[in-house]
Amino acid sequence: VKAPTTELAIEAFVTISAPVVVGPSDGGRRQFIPITGGRFVGQGIKGEVMAGGADWQLVRSDGTVEVNALYSIKTDDGAVIVVDNRGIIVPASGGGIGYARTAPRFHAPEGKYDWLNKATFVGTITPVPEGGAVIIRVFKVL
Repeated sequence: VKAPTTELAIEAFVTISAPVVVGPSDGGRRQFIPITGGRFVGQGIKGEVMAGGADWQLVRSDGTVEVNALYSIKTDDGAVIVVDNRGIIVPASGGGIGYARTAPRFHAPEGKYDWLNKATFVGTITPVPEGGAVIIRVFKVL
């Protein structure tokens, strides 16, 4: 059996605010990072990242961060698509991110963008060096 391959489907520049710390709770320390906007481009799709979403995080005792980002994107032609992006971030031994992978799911309206509802995706998260934003790359599993 041949292993699946991927292709880049969407790249997003997502602006974020400082983390809001909820504090120690069940399973670890909880926090969330407000999503304030941004833009995205991909295969036959482009537009803006809508403000108002957030990346809800659980920082486990081993330092691994469970992420659960829920936000919306709006295409240049007016379609609103919900993004439910879950995954993990493992810090590098010297600081920064060592491993960050997600499994985004999309909830797109019927029509032009419903291909997003009919595929499996994997994602990466890369903080921008100056802070205040991340680059999210979403790859379609073929």
